[in-house]
Amino acid sequence: MPRASMTVTAYVIGSGPLFDGAADGVLDELRDKIAHDGAQWALEQLEQVRMDKTGRARGGFQENLRLVKRNAGWAVPAPMITGVVWGPWLEGSSQRNASTRFKGYHPFRDVRRQLQDGKAQEIADKALEELLPKLGGE
Repeated sequence: MPRASMTVTAYVIGSGPLFDGAADGVLDELRDKIAHDGAQWALEQLEQVRMDKTGRARGGFQENLRLVKRNAGWAVPAPMITGVVWGPWLEGSSQRNASTRFKGYHPFRDVRRQLQDGKAQEIADKALEELLPKLGGE
């Protein structure tokens, strides 16, 4: 019996952001959006922290919180005002805390924990959903 052979030739034409180089820009945009949205969420959480057990809180800490652009993304540093040190004391990490009964409210620690426990993933998923169409996805 004679042997038969068949040759199949397939051509793939790639188009869209993954093939034309635009995907890199979209991925950079995604990275920046996740960092910004995560920092914005953290800022909103820190602004809601109530620190009035003594009745002396005046809201200065919350009023002076800001988003700061850094090389690696965005941050919400503790407010730094000449003559006022809120961050370490409110976090409970200063020497002053060691010498008093006040061990801090831990606002940054609590926000970081929430981000690590799933909020960061939720923020990333939402950003990806918003930018996926730019990558040709649905």
